[in-house]
Amino acid sequence: MRASTAFNRILQLPGVTVSSVEITDDAIVVGIRARRQLLSCPDCGYRCRGRYDQSRRRWRHLDLAGSKLFLEASIRRLVCPNCGVRTEAVPWARPGARHTRDFEDMVSLSSCLCK
Repeated sequence: MRASTAFNRILQLPGVTVSSVEITDDAIVVGIRARRQLLSCPDCGYRCRGRYDQSRRRWRHLDLAGSKLFLEASIRRLVCPNCGVRTEAVPWARPGARHTRDFEDMVSLSSCLCK
């Protein structure tokens, strides 16, 4: 089994596929890409195919086998006629966050148990 196939099954992220896996001494970086072509505005839901620009972003995910796990993807921006230039929403993280929803849930759960 290929590493990308294994990580697709382990992560089970909606709407994305694993394109690369890089294992270093202190972290695992999983490159992912969106399966959908259409962009949608996170504020009003406007959908279009064209993008304004894109950049690479990295999100902290849950640890895997004692190593830090990061998700890395190209995030696209679109020009919405109603809202202006907006960054697309990703299903694994909240807007503007640099960590995944799963990581956030685990941190909030552990802080509740410590009280």
